[in-house]
Amino acid sequence: MFSNSSALRLSAAALSALTALAAHALPADPRAPAARPGQPPTLAGSWSWTDPQQCSETYEYAADGSGRVSSGQERAEMAYIFDPVPLKDGFYRLEATITRDNGGTDCAGSASDDTNERYTVYLKFHPDGDQHIVCMEADLKHCFGPLKRGRGSSL
Repeated sequence: MFSNSSALRLSAAALSALTALAAHALPADPRAPAARPGQPPTLAGSWSWTDPQQCSETYEYAADGSGRVSSGQERAEMAYIFDPVPLKDGFYRLEATITRDNGGTDCAGSASDDTNERYTVYLKFHPDGDQHIVCMEADLKHCFGPLKRGRGSSL
């Protein structure tokens, strides 16, 4: 999951967000099609990746701004806001707050309880809208992924 201390220790908590931000920062609509030129990408749904040590993470985003994360043995719930207005170089801001964490060991090896932790990360989507990377800043220096869109979601 996401972390404040390491670019690669990005846990479920990092993709959780706040509920009261700028008026243009809204949860994504799951009924919206994949990204098209001139339109923001759609975040709602399930996104997964497996790190080099073969530990898997899955992030599920509901249209109402809630979500879940599984990272190794960690299971967390979150609130998020995805800003559909791109920043420089096509990055999108995602702000998240972990609302519940089981304290299990995540893919970064941490077993800390991230409940109430707030994170900001930056997503860069592939043009087809079905993959993205997650970066600690709006640049390509400290990122992980790509996360791939799942075909179904339990949210």
